Amino acid sequence: MTRLRSHPIILAACALLAVATPSAAAARSTGGAGQEAGAPLTGPPLSGASPSGPLLSGEPASATPSPATPSPGTASTTAPAAPSSAADLNTGWKIQSSAVAGTSGATISRPGYATTGWLPISRPETLMAGLLENGRYPNVFYSDNLAKVPTGQFTPNWWYREQLTVHPRRDGRTVLIMNGVLGTADLWVNGTKVADRAQLQGAYGRFEYDITPYVRDGQNAIALDIAKNAPKTYLTDSTLDWNPPAPDQNTGLRFAPQLAQAGPVALRDVHVVQHNAANLGSSDLTVKAGLRNDTDAARKARLDAVITHGGTRIAVSADTTVPAKSTRTVTLTPADHRALHLEHPAVWWPYQLGAQPLYHLTASANVGGRVSDRADEDFGIRTVTSHLTPVKAGTHASHGSRQFVINGVPLAIRGGGWSPDMFMRYSPQNIRDQLSYVRNLGLNTLRFEGNLPPDDMFAQMDRLGILAMPGWQCCDRWEDPSSKWPDALKANAGVQAAHVARWLRDHPSVFTFYQGSDEAPDAAKEAIYLKAFAAADWATPQVAAAEYKSSPRLGYSGSKEGPYNYVPPGYWWANGPETVDPGDPTYTNQGSAWAYGTETSAGNTVPTQDSLNRFLTPADQKKIWDLSTTNGPGTGPDLFHVYQKYTSYTKTGRMGQYNTPLWNRYGHWSDMASYQRIAQMGGYEVTRAQFEAYLGHSKDPANPSTGVIYWMLNKAWPSLHWNLYNYDLDQPGVYFGAKKAGEPVHVMYDYADGSIKVANLTSTRQPGLTATARFIDLNGTVRATARQAVPTLAGQDVRTVLTPKVPAGISRTYFLELTLTRPGATVSRNVYWLSTKADQVDWSKTLGQGFGAVFKTGGYADLTGLQSLPAANIGVSASTRRNGGEATTTVTIRNVGSKPVPAVFTRADVRRGTSGGRALGGDDQVLPIEWSDNDVTLWPGQSQTLTARYRVADLRGAAPVVGLTGWNLAGLTVPARG
Repeated sequence: MTRLRSHPIILAACALLAVATPSAAAARSTGGAGQEAGAPLTGPPLSGASPSGPLLSGEPASATPSPATPSPGTASTTAPAAPSSAADLNTGWKIQSSAVAGTSGATISRPGYATTGWLPISRPETLMAGLLENGRYPNVFYSDNLAKVPTGQFTPNWWYREQLTVHPRRDGRTVLIMNGVLGTADLWVNGTKVADRAQLQGAYGRFEYDITPYVRDGQNAIALDIAKNAPKTYLTDSTLDWNPPAPDQNTGLRFAPQLAQAGPVALRDVHVVQHNAANLGSSDLTVKAGLRNDTDAARKARLDAVITHGGTRIAVSADTTVPAKSTRTVTLTPADHRALHLEHPAVWWPYQLGAQPLYHLTASANVGGRVSDRADEDFGIRTVTSHLTPVKAGTHASHGSRQFVINGVPLAIRGGGWSPDMFMRYSPQNIRDQLSYVRNLGLNTLRFEGNLPPDDMFAQMDRLGILAMPGWQCCDRWEDPSSKWPDALKANAGVQAAHVARWLRDHPSVFTFYQGSDEAPDAAKEAIYLKAFAAADWATPQVAAAEYKSSPRLGYSGSKEGPYNYVPPGYWWANGPETVDPGDPTYTNQGSAWAYGTETSAGNTVPTQDSLNRFLTPADQKKIWDLSTTNGPGTGPDLFHVYQKYTSYTKTGRMGQYNTPLWNRYGHWSDMASYQRIAQMGGYEVTRAQFEAYLGHSKDPANPSTGVIYWMLNKAWPSLHWNLYNYDLDQPGVYFGAKKAGEPVHVMYDYADGSIKVANLTSTRQPGLTATARFIDLNGTVRATARQAVPTLAGQDVRTVLTPKVPAGISRTYFLELTLTRPGATVSRNVYWLSTKADQVDWSKTLGQGFGAVFKTGGYADLTGLQSLPAANIGVSASTRRNGGEATTTVTIRNVGSKPVPAVFTRADVRRGTSGGRALGGDDQVLPIEWSDNDVTLWPGQSQTLTARYRVADLRGAAPVVGLTGWNLAGLTVPARG
């Protein structure tokens, strides 16, 4: 975040009041596109958002005309990163269609132009976001309302206009910074066309325009004539096949433009380059800054830089002379400034391995004893490397698997694919809620396939220790071969790559960049990217592609993709030669747990009933479980709330691929209630297996599973596929299956060989553990017990501790209960429902198929015995304590039955209720919420205590109550008084 300090700019409508005192913790001067304040999105998940300070971003394009001879279509000088004198223009904007307002930029951009009938927007945003903010298309995500939005209204260009008051600095320049545009735009200032759409385009194309000749003391106006976004034409954002495209194709502004003023010498590209000792016992810091002289004479200037962290304060400076109309890079090194050599630096770690200390850099350019410009940024000290694992006898991946190493620790990447809101709306509070879910799930990484979020999200990830895996997106103009890119598009790619590299380089959460997604860049495209990243002093690994492909200089990626729909739990654990298609060197849709899976999952995610009621009619809901969905892949009615192209690639448009295995494995359903319990239990089972398998194989000597990105973490709208939690932050069975697999110290079952493994995801050694496995019949009889002391586990270690045999005579459907204990404490408890009849995948028909597994005839595991379980008898107690604005509800569940009947897959929900302990009914579920565990299974005499943390405000004045449901449990509600 950057700051306004020594030079007064006063913008109308309090545009700068919000930016004068941002928190130091979030301060960045290289903070990338669009650090926007937090207008809440419409819909349940994003209420309560509060503004954050504006964060400053990235870098301008190169070379432009002198102010005396303005020329449209060219940006200002060579400075690459924004100064702290830049203020986000976040308020006072209005939008209107050119079909209404006309096309005269010379008129519309003049101060005093009458904007009667224009739509005010709270911040720069896309057209659809602006229309929704103005009350158009209420409940746009309910049923098929989205399809009813007329798209023809977005064919004409639209105007974005802001009128503001500026008091120019007399001894300096005034610069307007554009942080990308979705579509193309002509830019007008005070009746003059400053930039042309031939240049002003690209999602991350940062351009500076020196508007000193046009700006006046007092009222000024900025107008943008924006043409419709076209992802197949421009290097822009789209949501690919994740969901239907927004009706406006996300046309408009995603990131706020900025206004900057500086004195005779301005600062650009201020950053720290770190050279760390191999053991991180010391770090040499180099401060670099571009000093830009915008005057007609050479200027003497001094660069002052101060680095602080806790009690550490390092102050260094250097004098230089900057020639007229040029930029000089000043470099402060430990060789000249001994204080830049740090002994025992505070090291940044992913959250499961350590703390997240951040250093803060403040820099100023001083001319004639006065501060001419300032810049600020945070950075973290850490070292990231990567390599391809060795190829040995039996290795599937021809060149090995991509392994990332952070601070010397090989890390098993476990994450999810990120999706922005469908209309690119952004709320810092909503992001805080979602990132709290990421840590609650035990994940350590988010993948950004394009669609890079505002800088605020990366800053939050820095502070939370969650890793970011950004890269360019697939399937649009980004992945056309360079031979199909005209020279202007190649230049635009260079501008965007340079900005992104300078924006993200010092975020310690950003540990890599993928220069391709489905396709690796060709030689010409790779050269554009690598040149830009090298110029930015990019220090972390770059990878060629998310598929197993290579580029000339980056080499093989060691990564693979797919599948994207239902596979049984054992699919993930299978690791033999049958899982490899030798005819496909990219290993696409070969998803069992070896190598680095950059996007894969079992497809559809069935939301809970609470969530379904928020966005689907009863008729819509019936299509999900309709019995016609049980007749194989592609069967069932068309569903709107998935990607609508119903292709053979994903087959997620109809539920057949997902429901047919559930129908055959778990037994039949007859309505939504009976379907819900199967879908939630089935989702939990297969998602847990995916994350466990990638963890369990992480130390395999020939085929290590070095990481997995669940496809996807979240979705752009309420969805029926590819998410661990829904748009409303509701947590279905897949959420708690992933959470179980993400326990810091975890015991798990290998579906392939029946072994029991223990994993330690922490940084500390784990001694004194004992693993116990109990095989339990459907009738509650314990058929066998195995117990084994676990050797002390090192951090990030995984090992096999037991290989018990399934006892003869056990029921066809049975349970396996695993516990990991140390004296006086249960460290991990994990219950599986299994069958003596295993799933049988037809690998020859499955490999290479994005729609998931093909089963052999009759090759479904038999879990139908669960249908015969009698009703369970449980006792529940709950209480709530409040600490400021946070509430914690504690729920203890006991199986009090007199018969050996387990309470299977028992779920707790905190609801808004009455003082008498009754749920209010309707939409009374409290969200967002963090559970310690959920969907638990207990036998008579057993109990488990769960805790849930949430905001008191989300009770909306009601009393907390707890609702219990389960596989064989009639619903009940109990009070949770304080």
